Amino acid sequence: MRKLDVSGSLGMQVFLTSKSLERLAEVEIKNRLSLTGSKWKIILALNLGDGLSQKELAEKIYIDASTLVPIIDKMEQSGLVERKPDPKDRRNNRIFLTKKSESVVDSIIEIVLKVRKIVYKGLSQEEVESARITLKKIMDNADDATKKIMSD
Repeated sequence: MRKLDVSGSLGMQVFLTSKSLERLAEVEIKNRLSLTGSKWKIILALNLGDGLSQKELAEKIYIDASTLVPIIDKMEQSGLVERKPDPKDRRNNRIFLTKKSESVVDSIIEIVLKVRKIVYKGLSQEEVESARITLKKIMDNADDATKKIMSD
């Protein structure tokens, strides 16, 4: 039987780095704002594109749409988001941030910038930009391959 050591692979390093960054951000945001990982990701995604459908939102934060429903329910109850019928398809809802979310958005951004400062310590701006460009190319290639497989 063949064996594959993935522990030192670029893919595994990217995965572990992503999880480590996510964990640090989640700890900071949970401690300061009492928001779970899914909630702050939803808020940031809506901050970039308010009025997303639940399906679009789920795709943006890489979770299953059915998992998103109870999270949106709780966020709506706490006044962070609101659902409005989609004017083009009344069977669907669009999700919007509320006024209450505005200060939360600012706090999340502040925390994310703090996290970046911590994790980029010892790296030049050129190193950070080079890593970003390389990872973007890898992500685009993976997304293109996934779309091709799904369309076949």
